[in-house]
Amino acid sequence: MRRPKLTQYGDYAKWVTFDVMANYQVRLVLTDDLLKSAERLGSKPEGPADAFCFHCKGEGKSYIFLRHDSPPDVVAHECLHIVQKIMGWCGVIDADNEIMAYHLSHMVEAVYKFKKEIQQEQERQNVSNEKTAQR
Repeated sequence: MRRPKLTQYGDYAKWVTFDVMANYQVRLVLTDDLLKSAERLGSKPEGPADAFCFHCKGEGKSYIFLRHDSPPDVVAHECLHIVQKIMGWCGVIDADNEIMAYHLSHMVEAVYKFKKEIQQEQERQNVSNEKTAQR
């Protein structure tokens, strides 16, 4: 597993792939500054936002921007937008509850797993910094 690193936008980002859905790619971005993170798109969210999604036209790719402290309801809300876009991209006309639930849980799990990886990396860096300061 690669350790999370800060991007040039001051956030953490990773790709999540939906292998069984035409390898649809989702760029998961966790940030403290949504506007700065959105600079990678050359676009901004409309109005004030707690989180947002951006879907690339004509590509099987989306971005999901969440704050590090996004509550579960916001995470689920934005992840549902992603899953709906994936279904549309793949031509799924009648996505039953089980299909939606499976892919929604995959996306939500990816968010929380990434949050945990970032937290562990930050803790590791803090311990390393403390050891360096003690020298």
